[in-house]
Amino acid sequence: MEKKDLIEVYDLELCDPACLPGASMWAAKAHLPGDTSEVMPYLNAVLDRPLYSGNKQWIVWKDGGRKYALRPRELAVSLILERKQAEELVEEAVEMINGVWRRREEITPDATVRNPPKVLDILRCLPRTNCGECDMPSCMAFATALAEGDRAVEECPYLCGEEYAESLEKLRELGL
Repeated sequence: MEKKDLIEVYDLELCDPACLPGASMWAAKAHLPGDTSEVMPYLNAVLDRPLYSGNKQWIVWKDGGRKYALRPRELAVSLILERKQAEELVEEAVEMINGVWRRREEITPDATVRNPPKVLDILRCLPRTNCGECDMPSCMAFATALAEGDRAVEECPYLCGEEYAESLEKLRELGL
């Protein structure tokens, strides 16, 4: 018996990203007729470091520099240039989600809650030298990039030394 896809149809909308109104980039929203919350623990198990509410209200992940967010009746994708690209990216994400749904019997669901780390909690673990060796203008900028998943802790040369081993461990505990 062939397994039914979780998402078969959706309505696509392009909108200004909420954080950058008037920007040249867009966000795509696929409005879903059915509830997708049951797939979230499976996605949490297979995606690389997603953020997950744990109560099946949302899961967020990054892929190719874009942020994807799945809510029970909506899939959103950021950093879209035009409608054709939105259609392609949403279709790829829907196929990935449906693929996970079809394989759910082979996947152990993961309900681990992962919230984004707070920038100030990250900053407290950094050397705060503002040296620029990570190619960022300040440790605050680096902490922000870490929180958003745009940089890796290994890009700070100080964190690789013994002197900051405890700080590195705290950053790992924050999920970085």
